[in-house]
Amino acid sequence: MGEFIQLLVSGAIAGSIYSLIAAGLTLSYTSTGIFNLAYGGIAYTSAMLYFQLINALGIESLGMRLLSFFLVVVVFCPLLGQLLNVAVFRPLARANDAAKVMATIGILVALPALTDLLVDLGTKTWDWGLQSTDYVFLTPGVWKVPSETWTYDLGGFDLRISSNQWAVLVVAVVVAGALWALMRHTRIGLQMRAVVDRPDLAGLRGVSESFTSSAAWIIGTMLAGLAGVVGAPVFNSLESNQYNVFMFIATAAAVVGGLRSIPLAFAGGVALGVVTSWVGRYATFAQDIRGFESSVPFVVLLVGLLFMARERTRRSGVVADAPPATDYTNDLPAWRVRLPWVLGAVFIVLQVFIFADQFWLGLWVTGLAFGLVFMSWVLLTGLGGMVSLAQAAFVTMAAMTAGLILDKTGLPFIPALIVGVIIAGVLGVIVALPALRLGGLPLALATLALAFMSERVLFEWSWFKNGQGTKGWDIPRPKLGPFDFEDEKSLAALLVILVLAAAWLVRNLQRSVTGRAIIAVRNSEPAAATSGHSVVRTKLAVFALSALLAGFGGVFFAAFIGNVTPFTATTQAGLFWLAVVILVGIRRPGAAVMAGIMVAASGHTFGTGWHWEWMESWHVVLVASVFGAAAVATAIRDRQVGLPFSLPIIGVLAVLAFICLARVYSWYPIDWDGFDQYDEARNITAFMFGIGAMQLAREPDGILAFTAAQNRVRRDAWRRRLAAWNEGAVVAEQAPADVSSPTTVMAALEPSEIPESAESSGDQYAGDHPPAMELVGVRASYGLVEALHGIDLSVPRGEITALLGPNGAGKSTTCAVASGLLPATHGVVRLDGEDITALRSHRRARRGVVLAPEARGIFSGLTVRENMQLWLPNPDDRELCCERFPILGERQNQLAGNLSGGEQQILTLAPLLAHPPEVLIADEPSLGLAPLIVNQILELFIEFKERGVALLLVEEKARDVLEIADSVAFISLGHITWHGPRSEVDHDQLDAAYLGEATANSD
Repeated sequence: MGEFIQLLVSGAIAGSIYSLIAAGLTLSYTSTGIFNLAYGGIAYTSAMLYFQLINALGIESLGMRLLSFFLVVVVFCPLLGQLLNVAVFRPLARANDAAKVMATIGILVALPALTDLLVDLGTKTWDWGLQSTDYVFLTPGVWKVPSETWTYDLGGFDLRISSNQWAVLVVAVVVAGALWALMRHTRIGLQMRAVVDRPDLAGLRGVSESFTSSAAWIIGTMLAGLAGVVGAPVFNSLESNQYNVFMFIATAAAVVGGLRSIPLAFAGGVALGVVTSWVGRYATFAQDIRGFESSVPFVVLLVGLLFMARERTRRSGVVADAPPATDYTNDLPAWRVRLPWVLGAVFIVLQVFIFADQFWLGLWVTGLAFGLVFMSWVLLTGLGGMVSLAQAAFVTMAAMTAGLILDKTGLPFIPALIVGVIIAGVLGVIVALPALRLGGLPLALATLALAFMSERVLFEWSWFKNGQGTKGWDIPRPKLGPFDFEDEKSLAALLVILVLAAAWLVRNLQRSVTGRAIIAVRNSEPAAATSGHSVVRTKLAVFALSALLAGFGGVFFAAFIGNVTPFTATTQAGLFWLAVVILVGIRRPGAAVMAGIMVAASGHTFGTGWHWEWMESWHVVLVASVFGAAAVATAIRDRQVGLPFSLPIIGVLAVLAFICLARVYSWYPIDWDGFDQYDEARNITAFMFGIGAMQLAREPDGILAFTAAQNRVRRDAWRRRLAAWNEGAVVAEQAPADVSSPTTVMAALEPSEIPESAESSGDQYAGDHPPAMELVGVRASYGLVEALHGIDLSVPRGEITALLGPNGAGKSTTCAVASGLLPATHGVVRLDGEDITALRSHRRARRGVVLAPEARGIFSGLTVRENMQLWLPNPDDRELCCERFPILGERQNQLAGNLSGGEQQILTLAPLLAHPPEVLIADEPSLGLAPLIVNQILELFIEFKERGVALLLVEEKARDVLEIADSVAFISLGHITWHGPRSEVDHDQLDAAYLGEATANSD
């Protein structure tokens, strides 16, 4: 019994550390919609900073340790959280799950690498007084150093708890209570939950999404840092990989809480610690299964995800809601699009067959093998929209199976390769099984769980890994009949052929009927099923093909290095690979090959540096001339077409030209010997790839898309200039275009036929009252498509303006622009004569501009009382609202999503009666409502009008809104065709507005 309780306590203490991270994961996910897989890296960085403060400064007193604790958890962690929020998470707020997962993987790779790099430089290169962490056997705690242990007599057995363990327990209890109070009994907690439920609507209700996300990331980062600082002495570890494992275990705890409940996540973390501790001691059936104990949390993670899938109201087949990638080269002939890839292939061939020496041939072989592995993500993520974190497991499975077959059966390389690849494909099908129920984030977590289970159990079987040690299996170079690929050049030549063939096959699959079926399943499972596509077969096929390709590349990589062990391709190494693929581009086979070569060459480049002795002076002058001429030509062309200088492109070209000239004339030594230490080279490589993946996760085509987008802007601008010259026109001076990212240049690709420089005279309608809101010359776009083409509309105070038109005319877009949900690309939005064009939706809401959206303006995941509380923090106002509408008072504790459509619309409008807005915009307020409810809603609008509110009503039921409207505006194809008093509207005009006929402006 004593042992049982001791294991219970020690497990609960370890679980409390998981709970701290799980609480941060759940808080940030429920508040921002982003599941931060990098919390392990944050915990590691915080623990390392605390360790260095204590040891480097020689701190011994409790007061100084508490000060160091304060500096790390209360100062450093919030600053880090806010930095990540601004630089990474805030731009990802509207991204799909795949982009969010990939961005956090970039942080997971970059942050620990940066930490290790700074520590290595501070201990081995620069004299910063830091302590090396190569051999750390005792990490300092917060309370007592060294740690003390107390023994408690519990009637027959002694319970031992150390001071570090007590610190963890106290911190866990305090944090659990504080988080519960924050989320359930504070306004900021309510706002966080509202943002998660409906972020756009939260902005329309005056909630600043940037503020709530900042608060969530600051608190979440503090929790991760807290877990790292108090957990380091308990686990006695300062290894970054170990902290990532803690985070993955905490992920299981978060799943226990349904990714929404912080109390359940906290309890789940404690339970995981206890169960793992008990299993290690009492699960006698698993004592012969190496790694079973450490796999328990991942089993819980997988089971929890599958259980969550049963309760999803909508099937998770929509694994990626991203639209197809924008093709920035669709204006170029086919040969011009293919030319860079052909030149790249020619360059690789020349390097392999002519220029590369023995060492570089080895790097080329490694890079090409990685390219085959990385193309598996092109299939699975780029085409299928599913994020898998288990690709490294497929590599290990195929290579170890091939090694086993070669050693035990004596078969040649090709049969062993085929068997290994097939087994990897079978594992891919097994990993794909959760994909039949899961999508997005849950699918990524499920593949992560299966990868760790394979790594800790399957790959640790002694018969599979060749004994109890780490010897592994020897894999000789392949022989194909008379061809022997023993030397690097022949093996590199073989891999060039295989890579080109694989790239061709993947590219053709993307364009084939099967590829279109995969895209259909990715976008909508029900629609794909009704079109005759088998969702199950398609998903299994994509995963199987991806695993086959990863395993194929893995066997050749193992053949090159001559050996394979369970550590040849670890799960965490696979996360680093994914970060590199994200950086270059995850939708193109050629980009995957580039990523593989970058991984292979980067370590050598940073480890040994670069040297120029192999280049003759005239070679360098030629290269410098090319770079310099390209820089000058780019600058001149940008200036001619009215674009700002592209500093990244021109700067890189100019620096390269300068370096070449410096080499020729010996202006200064430009050779670099690289980093002396292998760890430094590895860390700088990981940091650079990770930081790049963080920024480019939103763009599936990676860095290639940025270059293509900038080039497309230049080509279009140049065409416009040529067209103006040919017509003899004078091109008006235009504002510089922002070419910093593809998303900001898309609107420039196809400019509207209406010149932007044209001045709008505004809405000519003059009501009985001055306008509260005016839209003057407003244009708005969705990506490449302009939806509004110079809208002029005024909404007088104390009047109801009806906006009528057929579907697709631009009514909802006009509402979105007026409320700030959609930014105007041109024109002005005014409120009481003041320009509010630049204000976002939450700021406009605070100024009195309120939108009741078409899909009901309620938060279905919040209760009725919480919905009212967002608008009416004063309890007296809420009481008056309930007196006016008793049904709301009766259902205060009911989820708003369970109300009827009419009750939801009443909940949307009723709080506004307490504090009427300046402008109320209602988009289809009667949609789907019974006639009695519609009459009640219209009466509310009349009441708002009588209280001086300016109303803009968009309605399909024109007859109803015409009965209460003071003026009517007709919109067609993004243009206001007429705006005048209701009394001047006749049936012909109304029919024309809905049938698309032209209407003349009445005088």
